[in-house]
Amino acid sequence: MSVRPLSSVLKSLTVLDAVASAVRPVGLSEVARAVGEARGATLQRLVTLIEGGLVEQTEAGAYRLTLRMVRYANAAMEQANLGARVADVLQDLVSESNETASLAVLDGPEAVIVRRVESRGVLRADLRVGAHLNLKLTAMGRILATHATTAQRERWIESGTELPDAETMQKIRDEGFAVSGVTGPRSVSAVAAPIFDERGDCVATIALSGPTAGFELKSCATLIVAAAERINARLKGDTQ
Repeated sequence: MSVRPLSSVLKSLTVLDAVASAVRPVGLSEVARAVGEARGATLQRLVTLIEGGLVEQTEAGAYRLTLRMVRYANAAMEQANLGARVADVLQDLVSESNETASLAVLDGPEAVIVRRVESRGVLRADLRVGAHLNLKLTAMGRILATHATTAQRERWIESGTELPDAETMQKIRDEGFAVSGVTGPRSVSAVAAPIFDERGDCVATIALSGPTAGFELKSCATLIVAAAERINARLKGDTQ
């Protein structure tokens, strides 16, 4: 006999996702609009999530995730064994390119670096594990924005998050990688590719990055796409 999911729980998780997708604490009306539900029903779900320790209310009355979600995110990374599965691939990338290799995942409306293998070169100090990256201009951010669901991108746009334009995202899909659009006096070039799980969902992105002077984009793009395919095969159960 099959077991049916609890619709009330699924609706509460939809509310949780709406809070998680916001770039700042959100009000009741905003959450209700995002999930297409009456304020009263949405409030009840928010109270349930607060009681469960997943959401908290600010002094101003808005709602945001609790830090318990960070523990869940870390646990998910460990249980998926994603970090361990990519460690050797990142090290190989550094050896082959002499650039720095990184793994990033989504953290709200930004990409966050969760694992990094440094090259011998000197990069900007902010590009470390835990650094948050813009979805519009950085290579890793562009990958995660491009391969997010349409609904996720719509929520980002509604909340004011800037994303790559349609032409840029189509080019990323066609080529299989993204390059950084960030420039400056100490500019760092980067090229990134998507990591997909066994269901075909983009769960992370890997990148090679280094000082723009001397960064060989073409060869790094070839390396990063091959490395991503290697990791994707592992996540699908193939051994590589």
